Amino acid sequence: MTKKPTNRLLVCATCERDDDVTARQDCATLRGALKLAGFSDQIEVEATPCLGGCVDAVNISLQGEGRGTYVFDGLDIKASEAEIVKLCQMFLELKKGWIEDARPLGELRNRLRARIPTMD
Repeated sequence: MTKKPTNRLLVCATCERDDDVTARQDCATLRGALKLAGFSDQIEVEATPCLGGCVDAVNISLQGEGRGTYVFDGLDIKASEAEIVKLCQMFLELKKGWIEDARPLGELRNRLRARIPTMD
């Protein structure tokens, strides 16, 4: 039996979308990218209702057990795909997923809207 990942990459399914087709496509894009990077067994990709960052759509959030939580907005998922994969890599490699230096994330670092530390 395969263990379910304890980390999630959430993609807003309501951000300026007429239906959830685009959200499903965005999720499929990210699942494929994470699979190619070897992270699909560690990070689950899901569409989710509104993340509350509607000022600049599309929003994503990355969260995990015992790790910090991140929220980004204003993304074109396809154009940001490589940077999102890098984000996931850093999240998995760093203690508690806490990213101190976001420069390796390129333009994605400028789309960060919230960084929430772990509760412990």
